[in-house]
Parts: sequence; structure tokens; C-alpha cells
Amino acid sequence: MNIKETKEGSKIIMFLSGSIDIPGAESLKKALNVVVDGGAKEVVFDFKEVNFIGSSGIGKLLIFYKNFTAKGGQIYIENLNKEIKALFRAIKLDKLFNI
Repeated sequence: MNIKETKEGSKIIMFLSGSIDIPGAESLKKALNVVVDGGAKEVVFDFKEVNFIGSSGIGKLLIFYKNFTAKGGQIYIENLNKEIKALFRAIKLDKLFNI
């Protein structure tokens, strides 16, 4: 998995690509820890090039959600493919994240 970030004021856009499997989830966790401590108010995840997300990746997103929203942050997820969007709906993540 690869992560590219751009920053627009207090908003960070994270372009994710590849598979968010166990190693990818660890990479994501490291990047998200920096965001939580960095003072951003808004994070947008662009899933346009993500072809898979496993339970470990979902777990990292949930931990990030808990920590980031506790500090008043907003999280958006964009460009989910059909399968990942169906997964997020099935496990009710569309109720937590702005998709």
C-alpha cells in the first residue's frame, strides 16, 4: 500500500493505493498517528486506487476515528469502489464516516 498526502490549510487529503492488508494497515497506522498529533481538523481519504481493505485496515480506521473525532476532527472517505462501499455499508461504517 502507498500513501500520498496533500495539505490544504487544516485539511489533509490522503491518497491511498493498493491493498490495505496487515502490512498496509501498519503503514496506515503510522501515517494516521502523525495526523492525530499534527493539528489537522479535517481528513479526506481517497480510496480511488484501493482494491482491498482487510479487518486490520478497518481496525486502524476505527482507532483513528475514535482519536481524531475526540479532538473535534472530521473524516471523509471518497471514491470507494463498489465492493468496499458494500462492505462499509454491511458493517455500518457509512454511519461513522462521511462517505
